Amino acid sequence: MAEDIAPAEGADKSKKISTKLLIIIAVIVVLLAGGGGAAWVFLSAGSAAEGDPAKVAVVRQEALYVKLRTPSGRPSFIANLAEKNGRQRFLQIYAEAMTRDQSVVDALTKHMPLVIHELSTLYSSQEFTDMQTAEGKERLRKQSGQKVQELLQREIQRPGIEEVFFTNFVMQ
Repeated sequence: MAEDIAPAEGADKSKKISTKLLIIIAVIVVLLAGGGGAAWVFLSAGSAAEGDPAKVAVVRQEALYVKLRTPSGRPSFIANLAEKNGRQRFLQIYAEAMTRDQSVVDALTKHMPLVIHELSTLYSSQEFTDMQTAEGKERLRKQSGQKVQELLQREIQRPGIEEVFFTNFVMQ
């Protein structure tokens, strides 16, 4: 009888060992396959970006800000605003243009009198009630950017700037 019990215990032990060994091997295979797959993705993505110009990441240049000001250095625009009841109102704006190209900064500096004229004309044509809303101010800011882009398109054959920002906006 002792002989009958011993072989059964040995079979259970070998079965437990082989099941544990099989699980360990399966885990190792999965980890190696996952690591190899991840390495392949990272390495192939790097080599594809180097070889294909369409896949190369675009590096953005640093933003450059140009104060829109008169040649004498006055940093603000002052405009009269019309009000429907005939009362005179005033608008004062400090503005800056954003670009990422030094040649555009130089072009803006060169053509600053034209920029000042275009923006002063734009600001003087506004109505006081429109400028009291956030939407009116945002619309004017976008129109300012479009005016400067149009001017640069005429002068240097490209829009040149991304945005015009108001750094100070006062109405009386």
